[in-house]
Amino acid sequence: MICKACLSDGEHPRHVFVEMMFGTRERFEYQECIDCGTIQRLSEITDESRFYPSGYYSFATPPRNSRLTAIRDAHAFGMKSVLGAVASFVRYDPIVGVIGDFGIDPGSRVLDVGCGSARLLHRMSAAGFRNLTGVDPYISKPASGAVKIHKSELQSMSGEFDFIMFNHSLEHVPDPDQSLANARKLLAPGGRILVRIPTSASHAWIEYGPNWVQLDAPRHIVIPSRKGMNALAKRCGLSVKQSIDDSTAFQFWGSEMYRKSKPLTSGPSDLFSRRELRRFAKRAAKLNLEQQGDQVAFLLTAA
Repeated sequence: MICKACLSDGEHPRHVFVEMMFGTRERFEYQECIDCGTIQRLSEITDESRFYPSGYYSFATPPRNSRLTAIRDAHAFGMKSVLGAVASFVRYDPIVGVIGDFGIDPGSRVLDVGCGSARLLHRMSAAGFRNLTGVDPYISKPASGAVKIHKSELQSMSGEFDFIMFNHSLEHVPDPDQSLANARKLLAPGGRILVRIPTSASHAWIEYGPNWVQLDAPRHIVIPSRKGMNALAKRCGLSVKQSIDDSTAFQFWGSEMYRKSKPLTSGPSDLFSRRELRRFAKRAAKLNLEQQGDQVAFLLTAA
């Protein structure tokens, strides 16, 4: 099969990965590109939706954002304040910091592709963002209000957006080049695209192989390497302007759970001590600095 990142037709021996998030243990075949290292699923699935049941984490009802959380997030997003600086000592989700590092204006027209229940968009709304839209074909129903959510595919969207996000969603589509090309058409002049995605160019893939938690078979269809992501962006009329490794301790405790044949639904608290989890977090931070983390936030602009 042709690599969907770099278009090479060379591949390493095929690998079989097992569904472990829900513990069904179904087996799926994948290949690794010999040229760029991108991993992609070979197994054909007629009904992808059955792997996104109602209990899938991204469909959970977003929690109500507290005032303190909103102030902390606003500070991380770039809307600085004294109270926000104090609140920022409480750890926030990596994606909040990433968006802040990329300097997104609160007035920007934002589109979140594969938004699920729009948890991130609701956090952005509480922090002061004013023009927020999500799109996801797997949600139960559309929504309106401060955050508009469309139950549809990306190619059905129209209009212009200043900031388009694929927050761990591009790896879930069979043709990432088509998704990026569709996003490119919706991009306003000077706009930017955030692709936050697992990468096979990481220490975790080398260490854990088929037990690497970010393989997430069969939901992850194409997992690009860093080289593959650059090739994919270029083919879609985009270029990678900046990247930030933002991997977490999950790459270790999740992979260790897979190694022990434990589904993720059971959680890490019964298997790992707080000390072990802190050690995992420290390792993740070190790998991020070395650009060897297992997930990367790529900032793309029109070439």
